[in-house]
Amino acid sequence: MSSTFLPNMLAPLVAPETGRIIPPWNTFFQQLVQAAPAVATITISPFTANVAGVVIFTGGAPVITLIRGTTNIVLTGQRIIPIAVGDTITWVGATTVQFLGA
Repeated sequence: MSSTFLPNMLAPLVAPETGRIIPPWNTFFQQLVQAAPAVATITISPFTANVAGVVIFTGGAPVITLIRGTTNIVLTGQRIIPIAVGDTITWVGATTVQFLGA
């Protein structure tokens, strides 16, 4: 899940008829056992996200631009950049770029 979900602490945990965990608890417990998203190394600029996440730049000092819709923002000097679905990141310069999807 992309957001933290905390259930009502007074909500029943188990349905008495079935003995199964019920919402909102089943969603809460699923968050605890889901595997973390994989880290993807990006080798080609530009990169357009198809899921929300974070782009991390290490090494070098690239010129970085975030494109959201019709707006271009120069983010040179930034190392960790949160991005939304449809955002495009471009860079010029030697660096390692990794994407962590949400």
